[in-house]
Amino acid sequence: MNWAPVNMRWPEQSTAWMDQMNDAKEMAGANLLSTAQRLSSLDGLATTDPSAIGGIVKDVVANGRAALDAQFSESPKCLVVTPFQSGVGQGTGYQRFLSAPGVLQRLAEKLDDGTDAARPDGEQYALVLLFLGTNFGLLASVLSKFNALLPIADLQRAERRARNLVQLEAEKWQIPISGMQPAWSELPLQSCTVVKTATQSFNGQLAMMESYAADSSPLSDLAELAQRKAQQSVDQDEKLSALKELLSGGTDEPTMQARLIGPGDTSELRKQLLEGDNAPGHEWVQSAGVILVGSLQGLSFVRELVGL
Repeated sequence: MNWAPVNMRWPEQSTAWMDQMNDAKEMAGANLLSTAQRLSSLDGLATTDPSAIGGIVKDVVANGRAALDAQFSESPKCLVVTPFQSGVGQGTGYQRFLSAPGVLQRLAEKLDDGTDAARPDGEQYALVLLFLGTNFGLLASVLSKFNALLPIADLQRAERRARNLVQLEAEKWQIPISGMQPAWSELPLQSCTVVKTATQSFNGQLAMMESYAADSSPLSDLAELAQRKAQQSVDQDEKLSALKELLSGGTDEPTMQARLIGPGDTSELRKQLLEGDNAPGHEWVQSAGVILVGSLQGLSFVRELVGL
């Protein structure tokens, strides 16, 4: 056979077996329609009566919704400074540096930037967070701890870049090892896009037909659904309890520093930001920072999160 140009198309002969499922799908669809009619005939025969508990639960839900809305109704303004931002860090190429005092200076400059239309105004408070490191590896580790609880897009990008730079530095001297000669292996047919799409569709159709073939009743299905909902509630409570236990009894993290300043306008906040005797020094050559500006109510969640 001579060479011929490649023409990507659907493998009709290899997937002809899928057409054999059409009759079964049509019968299943007809059965589904009759099942819906039978279920509609049960309307009014099986109901739930929440009784007095329903009113109590409604009040609790309303109070919970109101508390949740009040907690997150005043989101503070957020500004992130990292060594990798354009015009922020010092150095050339991908080797960028920014010490802790430089972070504070950059944050102060943004507070005093009158050309920024998004700059907060009015009497407010500010929560300042510093992430301190002496190298890219330490900076990535510190940022990962914070991003695990409160991910911020700019901090996540800085974490990934710092981690990738560490990996690049470690692997740039490694020479990849390739096979000495061609070797036979199995064709990874399952990685083919056509095969994966067809497999997903086929598995979905099989699952649908298995559900039709299963001998069940609406009442048993509803009982199973209620059990799953109860188990989901238990699982969510366990996750929340595990998170609370993880955060309880934490130790101070010297590579993360937090400070609350205010109240005042941006000029006053800038002045208070640059004041202080115990600010981290230039020994932290790889640092990043975040300033959150808002009301005490808006900052309360993050304040508790960082232990202030």
